[in-house]
Amino acid sequence: MKSTSDGTDTGRRLQLGVALAAAVIMAVVLVIAGCTSDPPNLVGTALVTDQIDTVLVELEAANVTNYSALKVNNPLIPVHRQQLVYMGEQMGTQSSIIANFDFGFAEETVPRNTTLFPDSLFTVENIKAVKFSLIKPKFYHATSPIVNDEGDTTGFEPTGQPVELYYLIRQLEAPYDSTLFESAPNEVPAFLPQVLNQDFFEVNDNNEPFLRMYPEDFVRWFDEGLSMGLMVTLDAPSDSGLVGYGSRETKKVSEFDPLQVGTLVGPNFQVEFENDYVDTNKFYLMNSYTDASTFHQVPDPPADVDTEFLLRTGLRSYPTLKFDLSGLPPNAFINRALLSITNKPGTSFGIQSPISVLEWDETFFGDPFGDIDLFVLTGDFPETQYYSFYVTGNPTQDPQLDETIQFDVTQAVLRVINNVYSGSRGFILAGAEDAFPVAGRSATSADFYYREFRFMGTAAADPAHRPRLKITYSVVDEIQGEGK
Repeated sequence: MKSTSDGTDTGRRLQLGVALAAAVIMAVVLVIAGCTSDPPNLVGTALVTDQIDTVLVELEAANVTNYSALKVNNPLIPVHRQQLVYMGEQMGTQSSIIANFDFGFAEETVPRNTTLFPDSLFTVENIKAVKFSLIKPKFYHATSPIVNDEGDTTGFEPTGQPVELYYLIRQLEAPYDSTLFESAPNEVPAFLPQVLNQDFFEVNDNNEPFLRMYPEDFVRWFDEGLSMGLMVTLDAPSDSGLVGYGSRETKKVSEFDPLQVGTLVGPNFQVEFENDYVDTNKFYLMNSYTDASTFHQVPDPPADVDTEFLLRTGLRSYPTLKFDLSGLPPNAFINRALLSITNKPGTSFGIQSPISVLEWDETFFGDPFGDIDLFVLTGDFPETQYYSFYVTGNPTQDPQLDETIQFDVTQAVLRVINNVYSGSRGFILAGAEDAFPVAGRSATSADFYYREFRFMGTAAADPAHRPRLKITYSVVDEIQGEGK
């Protein structure tokens, strides 16, 4: 039989365990309390501030004391050397495409070889079709693919770009002089009234339009053996907008889908033969030896910053702004400074674009319509001073979607109020040039796409939409007051 004393022993052991546990807990409490019988005290509190009463002050500097629409020229890439050529009209900018072709085969691009190019080759009887070819970069396609996280295309969405276009091709009275197309706006070269493409009355929504030409015209140009120029425009029924196409200068072919015929990105003739071919090729491609956008109408930037100001790439117009910082006390400690501007998506247009913010010396850009070469602005030329310095930038701003755009310019404001410079300093809003890198910026330079950001000015109805510096600061004496 089991002894009744077992339960009693177990109970005693439980009581002892509880007592020991209570003792351990009490010991821990005593250790935390200081392990003494003295009452709790504020040991060490004299070494730190037990109260912080410094207040961060906000200042909005919205008074623009100096504004300039700075025209920046790139002598290395004039208009006729840009990688895209443009047709159409948007926000007052109008352009047509002009291209020169050499039917005398004097240009190195198309060497004349009587064996390779016999007289019997280019005849009306032997030519099956002549087409004039253009190609749009992907941005100007009617739709763009929707890609999931795995990289698969799940559908397509409209881009909002002009889709239904009517093309007109005319002959210039003489080949255009490319040296006259260094900047913009330009004069449209004189042209003959006759429309040369057969399909001028047909709507064309292709990403790589092939415009049907008359073989008789091509044979005539071949027989004359001369250089000639063509101009391509969009007819009135076309969707409104400025549309870009590849030029003979295009190097960034990743912006385009693969060509249906050949590898020549830019305006070109594609001739298809019935029997005799060019070196066994059924198609003969003749590329232009020079092409350009006319940009025959380019509105001037606003003369003042009251209503709006713009940032334009392609034909660079970079706004400069200087703010009144007299509201900052001399002993201000800057916590943060944000440059805030408000874009107008309804009037801005173009592909996503990085925007760089530069510091600039007001001494050099006092004219509201200053003009400067890019290498002077960037300081690349050894004998020039650095008139501007890169501060910060945003990698992808969408002219057609983004509204409030802000840049952290804290370091620049610190340099100004600390009198690091002699003279006064302001800001330049610029495209992401090679000299002004922006992390994660678009792979296309400011010369590639024509873009416009139109920003609300200093007289915007809502003060929150005006260009301004939002500065948060403290007073230095308060920070050094040791918490008293």
